[in-house]
Amino acid sequence: MPSYRLSYGFVSEFDAQGSGEVVPFLQSRHRIGSGEDEVSFIRRAAIEMCEWNGKNYYFHSRDALAESMIENGLLEVID
Repeated sequence: MPSYRLSYGFVSEFDAQGSGEVVPFLQSRHRIGSGEDEVSFIRRAAIEMCEWNGKNYYFHSRDALAESMIENGLLEVID
């Protein structure tokens, strides 16, 4: 199982079967997003990330957001 490093406001590592699992991991640690449905959370998270570093983030699926995060340096596969 791969390990990932999330660097978005905090640095944290987690194990997951795929990069898209960053969404529930991030949502469970988000001070506002834990009560939202996943679709709304992904959209809002993508908007926040755009504001965070001025890059583009896709949000039509978990995997799309995760791939955008990898491309823009917020998520990294470490193992």
